[in-house]
Amino acid sequence: MRKLLIVDDEKNIRRGLQAMIEREYKDVYDIRLACDAFEALDILKSENIDLLITDIRMPEMDGIGLIKSIQDFNLKPVIVIVSGYDDFSYAKAAIRYEVKEYLLKPVIREELAAAIKRAEEELVRRAEVIDALSASSEQREEYMESQLNYYAGYPSAEAEEVRERLAQLELDWMDHGFHTVIIKYAGDVQAIGTITFKAQIHALIEQLQPAFHFRFVRFFDRNSHAVILTEGALAAPIITGQLMQADSHLNIAVSGLNYGMEKLYSAYEEAAVSLKHTFMLPAPGIVTFEEICLKDSGYQVPVDTIKRVANMLGSGRETEMLRLLHEILDAADISPKNIGYLEGISRALNEIVFNQSIQLYGKEESAEMLQRYNKVSDLYQFSCFQDYYREAESLFLLLDDYLHTLKSVQMDNKEMKKALQYIQENYAQNINMTIISNLVSFNYSYFSQAFREYTGENFVNYLKKYRIGKAKQLLQTTDDMIYEIAKNSGFENTKNFNRVFKESEGVSPVEYRNQQKVLSAPKDQ
Repeated sequence: MRKLLIVDDEKNIRRGLQAMIEREYKDVYDIRLACDAFEALDILKSENIDLLITDIRMPEMDGIGLIKSIQDFNLKPVIVIVSGYDDFSYAKAAIRYEVKEYLLKPVIREELAAAIKRAEEELVRRAEVIDALSASSEQREEYMESQLNYYAGYPSAEAEEVRERLAQLELDWMDHGFHTVIIKYAGDVQAIGTITFKAQIHALIEQLQPAFHFRFVRFFDRNSHAVILTEGALAAPIITGQLMQADSHLNIAVSGLNYGMEKLYSAYEEAAVSLKHTFMLPAPGIVTFEEICLKDSGYQVPVDTIKRVANMLGSGRETEMLRLLHEILDAADISPKNIGYLEGISRALNEIVFNQSIQLYGKEESAEMLQRYNKVSDLYQFSCFQDYYREAESLFLLLDDYLHTLKSVQMDNKEMKKALQYIQENYAQNINMTIISNLVSFNYSYFSQAFREYTGENFVNYLKKYRIGKAKQLLQTTDDMIYEIAKNSGFENTKNFNRVFKESEGVSPVEYRNQQKVLSAPKDQ
């Protein structure tokens, strides 16, 4: 329902106008009443009134004074004046303040209805204009975001092309100096969702914007990080400080001061590199490009130490191994250096330790390690260095335990002999690797790898071949029905038995039996 406000110092007139409107426009308007301009102003400030009907002559503040007081409102109501005087001076003032209707008392019901109808048409027209402007504004924002995203990530763009496109977006103020600010959620953004993060950033900036006395433009990059271009040398410290004060769960990176629209890409890269360095912060905070330029770039990745740690895996020297790992991933040593040092360590750990382990022991047998490795292999899947360190250490311990068990198995094969004996005695039963790994008290993955090492093939193939061998014996030496042989050989049903047998021997069980009868039949002398 639309909201309509009637202002008149005479109660009977207020009630009379209300009654006429409610009869003519039933359930269309939610009507408010005010006895003077001051009460009306209070209502207008607290509610969005669509249509204002006001008397001209009222004590202390007249209708024109009321209308004048609301000229700065963002959303002004359509105004209808009711007056007992046909006064030209009032009419002139009403025209100046865009009053749509001027009715004389006593108000005739038909004239009031017609005036409200015209006011309603004006409200519809205004809504259409607002919708059109809103759509146009949204389209412009989308276009601006696409252009900024493109040129921020396109190093090969010609300077003149960048200048031309950004000038069309009225960003020529960048020529006088600008910073690029990148903002990311300090925790796991997947936990809150990128849509929620974007909405929070929009709301924060809208809340803080009235305090900003400088130009800026914002967009979201391909990583769903918020990017703000700020005017001049002083704007970035102001906006980043207020953002951190408003939300402590943000990591913020700031480029150096760049001059020229064509510097968008290089400024964005400066901020992006700075953002990587927030990874080493003990808590969410701000990193500037000026700070990282002071970091040590003369580092050397400790490859030899990483090789020593790799050689210790499975050796039973866990304490020494963890001491060396801590030495490699010492935050106090890494923090003063450029982030490239940590990235180099991560690559070396992947190549020398984790990759080789996965390749050596196979993806099937080390599914848990593969899952852990897929995470550890990329630093920036983690929110911070502490999370990466904990996961890397956990994977090292898992690998160490895994290799230690395998080495123990290779030195003493009694567990494997026990497993094979169980298969030979129970092949006709419903057995699987879980049952047998529990029997010999091995982790499922350890047992799978150890079994392959000992027999030369995986558990499933070994069991299948053993059962087929027993089935062939029964086909040659008994007259049992095929379904009986299938059951006594450990196959779940005849159909499965026929399929597996033919895949293995190239013929069906019946064909195999017939062949064996022919081959074993005595030859005529």
